[in-house]
Amino acid sequence: MKKGFQDYGADAHWQADVCVIGAGAGGAAITAALAEQGVSVLVLEAGSHWSPGQFRQDSAWAYRNLYAGRGTRSAFGNCAIPIPGGRGVGGSTLINSAICFKTPDAILEEWSQERGCSRLTVEAMAPRLDRVWKTIGATINPIEVQRNNNLIFKKGADALGLPGEWMHRSAPGCVGCGVCQMGCPTGGKSSVDRSFLAQAIQTGHTRVYGDCRVEGVKVGGGRVLEVRGRTIDPGDLLPKGHFRVQARVFVSSAGPVGSPRFLLSNGLADDTVCGQRLYIHPSSGQMARFEEPIDPWHGVTQGFYVDQWEEGYLLQTYSISPDQMYTAMPYSLGARGLEMIRDLKYIAQAGPLVHDEDSEGKVSLAGMTYFLGDGDRRRILAGIRQTARVFFAAGAIEVYTGIVGSQPIEDPDHIDAQVPDDIAARDLYLYASHPMSTCPMGDDPARSVIDPDGRVWGWKNLYVADASTFPTSLGVNPQVTTMAVGLAVGEAVLEALG
Repeated sequence: MKKGFQDYGADAHWQADVCVIGAGAGGAAITAALAEQGVSVLVLEAGSHWSPGQFRQDSAWAYRNLYAGRGTRSAFGNCAIPIPGGRGVGGSTLINSAICFKTPDAILEEWSQERGCSRLTVEAMAPRLDRVWKTIGATINPIEVQRNNNLIFKKGADALGLPGEWMHRSAPGCVGCGVCQMGCPTGGKSSVDRSFLAQAIQTGHTRVYGDCRVEGVKVGGGRVLEVRGRTIDPGDLLPKGHFRVQARVFVSSAGPVGSPRFLLSNGLADDTVCGQRLYIHPSSGQMARFEEPIDPWHGVTQGFYVDQWEEGYLLQTYSISPDQMYTAMPYSLGARGLEMIRDLKYIAQAGPLVHDEDSEGKVSLAGMTYFLGDGDRRRILAGIRQTARVFFAAGAIEVYTGIVGSQPIEDPDHIDAQVPDDIAARDLYLYASHPMSTCPMGDDPARSVIDPDGRVWGWKNLYVADASTFPTSLGVNPQVTTMAVGLAVGEAVLEALG
C-alpha cells in the first residue's frame, strides 16, 4: 500500500509491528526482509512517491523535489564539499548513477574480526549480496548505451594497460539518456521503490507513507513507544498535519546524515560516538577536451572504472547535464571556463574516488564538518594525475584538473609539475555523494552506536539500517552494501520479534 499527503487527515494515528523511518536503500531492504516473513511494516518517508513519468529533465525541479536540502547539503572544514542525498520514496537510489559493487572481502573481514560485527562475515554476507544483486538487476549495460564519455576513458586505460572494467549497474533497462541524477524517466533503473519496496508491498504486509517527516519520539522502560511528526504538503513543502505511529520495533533508515540527527535530537544517543565519524569518499572531477565529439550528455552517466584500490582510490567516469556542468565549473577558470561550456560536446569527464583513511568528518545537529587528511589529499592528487594520463593516452588535447587557480594541462609531460603534491585541501574542487559510518556497528559501545545486531546501545527495540552503520569507509560505491546490511539487520529484528 502506498499513501501520500492527499490521503492523510489533520491528525493521523497508525500502528504496525515495525516502523521503518526512511525509504532508501537500507530501509527498503529491511522492509522486504520483514514483510516476506509476515511482519507488518509501516515505512515513513519525508519525501514523496514518484513514478518514472513524473520525473523532469530539469535540474531545478530535481533539486526541489528529489534532493535533501534542495541539493545544497555540504560539509565544511579545511575544504568545502557538496554531499548530495536523495529525498523521496527510494532515497538516494532515485538520483544515483546505479553503480553496483559488492562489499570487498577485506572490508568485511575488518568489520567482523576487528569490530565484532558477527553478522557481517564474508560467508554470512555472500547470500545477502547475491540477493541484492538479483533483486536490483545489477548488470553491465551494452556498449551501444555506454557511448563516448565512457568509451574514450576505456580507450585511454587500455592504452596504458590499466585494470579497467565496465561497472555493473542497477539499471537493466538503461537506454543511455544520461539524466540519472534527475530520476530515471524510462523506469530503466531499479531504484529501491521499484525493487525491494515493490516486493514488500506485494506481500500485503507493507504500507509506505510518503510526505511524512518524523520529528519526535515517546519512550519508556528502555523502549521507543511511539514516533510522531508532521505531514508535508508537496505543493509548498510546508508541514500541515500531524501523525503518530506505535510499533513493537522502530528502525532508523534515515541515512548517514538523518539517522544520527534523529538519534541525537531525541536523546536516543549521545555525541560521544554518534555522528562523530563521517566518511564520504571524497572525489574530484577532471574534464578533457578532444578533437572528436564526445557529447557527454548522451549515454550511461557512469559506466567505466579503473581499479587503483591498492593506491587508495578508484577512477570513475561521470557525466552531468549541461546546466549542472555550468554551475559546477571552477570559478577560477574565468573566460576559459566559458569557452569550455561553449565546446561542451568535445569534453569528457572522469575522476578519482578516494577511500577515506585519515580524514575526519562529523555530523551534528548544527551541520557537517570534514577535514581532508594529508594522506587522502595526496591520494586525490595522485588520482587527478592518473586521470590526466588516461585522458592524454586517449588523445585529449588538454585536461582541466579541478584545482583552484590552475590552467589546463596541454602536455602530458607537464602533469606532475601542474599537479604537485603540495596543493592545499582548500584549493581542491571536491564532491562526495557517499556519506557513511556516522552510527557505526560494533561490539564495543565506546566506539559504536549500534551493537552487532543493529540495535542502538541502551534501547531494546530501536535499530539502525542504512550506510551510517558501516564501521569504516567502504572504498567502493555503497548502495549494494547498504541493502545487504539492511537484510542482515532485518534478520536480527525477526529473531527479536520471535
